[in-house]
Amino acid sequence: MHLKKYLILAVLLSSCLTYAQRQVQTLNSAWKFSSEAHAEKIVDLPHTWNAEDPFKDGKEYFRGEGTYTKTLFAPQKWDNRQVFLKFEGSNQVTTLFVNDRLVGEHRGGYTGFVFDLTEALVPGTENQIRIVVDNSHNVDIPPLDADFNFYGGIYRDLWLITTPKLHFETANEATSNFLIRTPEVSAENGRILIESSIKNSSAKREAVTVEAEIFDPQGNSVKLLKNKSRIKTGEVVEVTFEGDIISPKLWSPAAPNLYRAEIRLISEGKVQDVLNSNFGFRWFEVDPEKGFFLNGEPIKLIGANRHQDFQGLGNALPDRLHQKDYQMIKEMGANFIRTAHYPQDPEVYRICDELGLLVWSEVPVINDVTASDAYHNVSLKMQREQIKQFFNHPSVIMWGHMNEIFIRLVFNNKMTEPEKAAKIKTSVELAEKLEKLTKELDPDRLTVMALHENELYNTSGIADIPDVIGWNLYFGWYSPGLESFGKFLDDQHQRYPNRPLFISEYGPGADARIQTTDPQPWDYSEAYQLKLHRSYLNQVLERDYVFGMAAWNFADFGSSFRQDAMPYINQKGLVNFDRSKKDIYYYYQARLLKEPMVYVAGKNFTDRYIHSDEQVEITVFSNAPQVTLSSGDKTYSAETKDGIAIFEIPLPEGKNKVTATAGDVSHSRVFEVHFRENLLDKIDEKAILVNVGAHVQYKDPVTGEVWIADQPYRENSFGYIGGEVFQKDKNKIQGTASDIQGTENDPLFQTMREGIEAYKFDVEEGIYLLTVMLAEPQFNASEALIYNLSSSEEKIKESVRSFDILINEEPVQQDLNPARDYGKIRAISITYKVNSKDGITVKFAENAGKSLLSAIKLEKL
Repeated sequence: MHLKKYLILAVLLSSCLTYAQRQVQTLNSAWKFSSEAHAEKIVDLPHTWNAEDPFKDGKEYFRGEGTYTKTLFAPQKWDNRQVFLKFEGSNQVTTLFVNDRLVGEHRGGYTGFVFDLTEALVPGTENQIRIVVDNSHNVDIPPLDADFNFYGGIYRDLWLITTPKLHFETANEATSNFLIRTPEVSAENGRILIESSIKNSSAKREAVTVEAEIFDPQGNSVKLLKNKSRIKTGEVVEVTFEGDIISPKLWSPAAPNLYRAEIRLISEGKVQDVLNSNFGFRWFEVDPEKGFFLNGEPIKLIGANRHQDFQGLGNALPDRLHQKDYQMIKEMGANFIRTAHYPQDPEVYRICDELGLLVWSEVPVINDVTASDAYHNVSLKMQREQIKQFFNHPSVIMWGHMNEIFIRLVFNNKMTEPEKAAKIKTSVELAEKLEKLTKELDPDRLTVMALHENELYNTSGIADIPDVIGWNLYFGWYSPGLESFGKFLDDQHQRYPNRPLFISEYGPGADARIQTTDPQPWDYSEAYQLKLHRSYLNQVLERDYVFGMAAWNFADFGSSFRQDAMPYINQKGLVNFDRSKKDIYYYYQARLLKEPMVYVAGKNFTDRYIHSDEQVEITVFSNAPQVTLSSGDKTYSAETKDGIAIFEIPLPEGKNKVTATAGDVSHSRVFEVHFRENLLDKIDEKAILVNVGAHVQYKDPVTGEVWIADQPYRENSFGYIGGEVFQKDKNKIQGTASDIQGTENDPLFQTMREGIEAYKFDVEEGIYLLTVMLAEPQFNASEALIYNLSSSEEKIKESVRSFDILINEEPVQQDLNPARDYGKIRAISITYKVNSKDGITVKFAENAGKSLLSAIKLEKL
């Protein structure tokens, strides 16, 4: 049963018993919220004030203080009860005042915490609750820097808890959780150790009985344990239980069997307090050569990382959206998830238990460390809170405590060597502290840290500290060569044969608006995403010593400094920010699911622009050995390799329905074929739109217009003459990854032909609208007037870009300097009315620097 259902049941029971037991209810509704950036308004929790501003051009998102206030009526009966406020998560410094009295402060944005309100409340009247939350950058609180947004606010559920004076301790780092250890597990026997603590806030000494009852996965009581104690007023007493379950039903991804423990606090013959927790019996180990074993059976861990934000909501998600994410991950065929880069909502761990997803959970010590006692202490507190709050979840197998901790140091050219040495020293010291603490709290789970591709982790010794090393590897994206991935792993394994290795991150950016059949690195196409993931999967499956892999990322997520195909979004997700699925999601199903599946790829690539003598390439995902594809009265067959069957078939112009079949399952898609040779003939009906300088086509999600991949000019057709594809970074195909101002169609302006001589359309006589589109890609481009420069100003001339535009030999634009006339990294769109008698030729005459063109559109009036 869902834990929150138990909480509701506890509320109902306590109503019948006149406040005899713990009452738990949400306190989410109708808070007054304000900040220096927001006028006062009424909000419900979960809430973040950064749901929108991290995604707006030209501004920093608000990081500062936000204040939540409301009145809380305290019944007179609370005079004999304890009252607590439990936060599941609030980012990142949270300070609570009751009737202007400071109750407490919590530092850290991703774990739960509880404040005891009892002494500050006045029973029988309304009390003023004020919560101040601050997500400002703080050098003493991790994370200091990361590739995700630090959303501010009370972004998880808030709970009001009342208990008798004699109760299970609630205001602690475990947030009232009691710990269930299973130190010895086999198919024959499961050993249980239960650790709880009770607190006596009453005015007298109490004699108590504490019971622990165990229920099997079917809800049957299988064990009752009892313990008696005496507790003084104001005292906290630890109460433990030991027991055995014969022939326990084991927990695994295939059979996520959950037991339940209920502990009851009894005094004077009455139940004073009750807590429940699910748990499971399983054992695991990792061998540096043979991989991971769960319950004695080998299992390759394959899944994804997951950030907790969602389009339009920031990180303030209702439980149902957390549930849907993990259901999608399970339905993808995954058996593993990494909660990158912080502990996530309690609902996440519950659903992972129920679905059977193994979990790597970590604290947000990421990218950088501050050499201060305060920073180290907060990091250690985060780890204690994470472990104590999520200890009982059988899904959790690894506690992580660092991610890419040297990445800022490596790329900081301003740091001196002594400064770098000091940074390495404090990072290693903190890693050692976190490792020691983790093993003291939980010696049975694995410890892990994630590293980026750099030798410093080895030479510093930090990689020798945890049980497991996770490598964040981006060969074929940030580093060249897909084949370099396996070579790197083999080298690491050969040099450090006793280290268990895991691939903690991998994947390229992929924009569903960008499609091609010729995938290349940094083109942001779904096709290249498939190419890289296919390669990585194969290379990991070939290596037993790599015990698992987690794709980066399950879903696209917000990152305010990103300037990729879609600015402010990290697009490496298997699904989009709104959770609509990219093709790659279905590819994982083909590789991971056991039940038959078939899927015709190309959900976002249904418009195909080809030459009439070309065939249409259709990709099908399936876990069957062979797939048939039918279209009209034609049927084709192909064998699958690595979950993919590729068909190249002739299709006539127009709409064509194709159906893929594998055994008893089938899937259909309609493709619309357009012959490039016929586009000019159909210009009366449809404009010609070209993504100049790009081998990919781009679809505008608002207008539905498809901007086709570029082509060289040939007679009786259209295309470019001269120039070359612009590459800001010669190692990447993408023209520029800069955020193009003034447009939502960044990919159209990020690619371009530089030094282009002309663009030609062999159209019939008529009146046309011709639109040229471009953007200055260089931040250092000069805004000077080329004609005003003297011969001595050669240095300035080198950065000037100036060209004229002529249409059918008639000058229409003179001395166009994009940086000067419109601004750098800004979309420019100029439309000309053209009267054509014998085709249209657009010439670009250079005055200084190179001409450029990003897109061109021709439509007939």
